[in-house]
Amino acid sequence: MQEVTDTSGGCGASFVIEIVSGQFEGKKILERHRMVNAALEKEMQEIHALSVKKALTPEQWKQQQGSEGSQATA
Repeated sequence: MQEVTDTSGGCGASFVIEIVSGQFEGKKILERHRMVNAALEKEMQEIHALSVKKALTPEQWKQQQGSEGSQATA
């Protein structure tokens, strides 16, 4: 799962992303962000700003979805 939001007003220079990957298992948050930046190395040459809002494992994402659902019904 990934969600990409263009926060540049349409010029494509600034993005906020949320990403879920099994490759994040056992990795600290900084390592996860580095993995994302490495995967986007070529694209980063054209991007002014990238904010990784969330970098979660599938299990963390499932837990988060469950807790958000609980809050919505409370």
